[in-house]
Amino acid sequence: MMIMGLSMTVVNLTDTAFLGQLGPIELGGAGNAGLTYMLLIMIGMGFSSGVQIIIARRNGEKQFEKIGSLIHHTVLFLAFYGLLLQLLFVFTIPYLLPYITQSDAVGDIIQRFLHYRSWGVYFNFFNVTVMALLVGTAQTKIIGIVTPITAVLNIFLDYSLIFGNFGFPAMGVEGAAIASNIAEGVGSVLLLYYLVVHFSHQKYQLFSEFYIKFKTYQNILKTASPMMVQNFVSFFSWFAFFTLIEGLGERELAASHICRSIYMVLIIPVFGLGDAANSLTGNLMGEGHTNLVLKMVGRVCLISVGFALLFQPIIWLGGDVILSQFSNDEVTLSFASEVLKVIAFVLFLFGVVIVGFRAVSGTGRTMIALLIEVFVVAIYLIFTYYLTNTNGIRLYQVWYAEFVYFIAFGLLIFGFLWKGNWRTSTV
Repeated sequence: MMIMGLSMTVVNLTDTAFLGQLGPIELGGAGNAGLTYMLLIMIGMGFSSGVQIIIARRNGEKQFEKIGSLIHHTVLFLAFYGLLLQLLFVFTIPYLLPYITQSDAVGDIIQRFLHYRSWGVYFNFFNVTVMALLVGTAQTKIIGIVTPITAVLNIFLDYSLIFGNFGFPAMGVEGAAIASNIAEGVGSVLLLYYLVVHFSHQKYQLFSEFYIKFKTYQNILKTASPMMVQNFVSFFSWFAFFTLIEGLGERELAASHICRSIYMVLIIPVFGLGDAANSLTGNLMGEGHTNLVLKMVGRVCLISVGFALLFQPIIWLGGDVILSQFSNDEVTLSFASEVLKVIAFVLFLFGVVIVGFRAVSGTGRTMIALLIEVFVVAIYLIFTYYLTNTNGIRLYQVWYAEFVYFIAFGLLIFGFLWKGNWRTSTV
């Protein structure tokens, strides 16, 4: 899972580095376009995350024959949702741009990027469905093989299509969108081949008779719908955060996107550990070992703190060297350097809180997780709005909102794990 996170984040990092060579407006515009795209596909990814929780529980209960039907229903649901999203990106986004950005130049880049990127939703949803199956059944090795292949392909296509290398046309931000689509499509083909040839699909009744049962959707949505909303709310906090930062200036926006890309690399282990905690929680509860869940969560949290410590020398000693690869603009790099130092401290909170949060979702108490997320995001955005509207505020000071977010989140999440009624949860 960490290899998967590393591969996906390296792609984001190289996208940022390549687009940064085009200029701060292109970098900021493409970054906000990517956030807009992720904001809406997060709903579908929340559906697959809910299915993953149910698969993990069924796997722990040894009810393997029920898993194939869950995958069939997920593929159908996400194919339909993908079609709706593509129509939205192509036909509706142009009318929403005045509400997304204050800059006409940034708005033009957002529209151009999403027009091409919209074709990738189908590949993305197929891939997250297969990954839900593999993570839920604790068979993740193939993910660590496929995602690096697609990442390398994406980087090659980025370099070729953004700048026009190796005989390809120079397409700028549109090239970045097309590169991502092709790489995800290749990933879909590889994962499908694995399922057909190497996966124990008979054991899980995969590719068996396909039929739709609305009761199955009812059961999935009971667990998944809070996660769908939660994913949207969680990513909306990023989307709104960067929208508010744009009001400070285009260089501040570009610097924040650079730091976000580095941030996402540094938290790769955390997301891998979070997914592991989520799946292990479901399997432990399915096996009747609820008494081991808190011990498991504690150990995973210690590992996450270890990774935060490991990254400190990289940030403090090599941060400016890393940042110099993303832009030639000294003002942008100065803003980014200050923000990166804030992120160094945030890493300690991030790792612990995300592991605890994913464990709560793994218990099946997804509605509790949603309510906590909504409450904390509201506090976060109110605080961010206050900071961005304070005269003389510096960019790095706006990023202090991350501390408010994770401290409030951690108190509620671990309070629930310690005293909540998750031990009797069923899915």
